Amino acid sequence: MSDITFPDAKEGVINCRSNPMGGVRVKVRLVPDTQIGAVLKLNWQGYTDQAGEQPIFDTETSFKHTITSEDISEGVVITVGDWSKHIKPIKDGSARASYAINGGEVGDALVQVRLLNAAGQSCDEV
Repeated sequence: MSDITFPDAKEGVINCRSNPMGGVRVKVRLVPDTQIGAVLKLNWQGYTDQAGEQPIFDTETSFKHTITSEDISEGVVITVGDWSKHIKPIKDGSARASYAINGGEVGDALVQVRLLNAAGQSCDEV
């Protein structure tokens, strides 16, 4: 099981029922010996394709979080919150979340993103 999950994904897909206008939550499960006070940096990138190979310009963002003891037991949940800039442009593709702790790359995960209905309208246009 991946150490990165997307709690709002429905059957592995971020869609309109995931309420992406309110942001997409990314959860990182940490190993028990993670150092308290270490800095976790989460990166997010949207892609036009399902395989995560065609990046969408300007959907990339990153967040920094200082690790607490609660994070080690519960996991770190970071919300990618800028709908119009980082989520909506993906339309029908994928997003990759990756993270590093104190600068050392640790893991990444890809999630499918489907934000258009049959009429080609985005979640916020319906």
